Amino acid sequence: MNSINLGTKHHQILQAEFKDVSRQTIHSALRYFSNSATAKAIRKRAKELLEEELKQIKEDV
Repeated sequence: MNSINLGTKHHQILQAEFKDVSRQTIHSALRYFSNSATAKAIRKRAKELLEEELKQIKEDV
């Protein structure tokens, strides 16, 4: 089963950026329970956040 696992920090960022959706909607999107345009946008942004964090880690090493 697909899912995107994020820390609290990233969940808070998503909640701030997607103010018009509930926490449950974000959870459903990250677990691939829904496939709406909003869910796809949430997953895309979550992946971007993870890529940014990975890039920052690589720069620190």
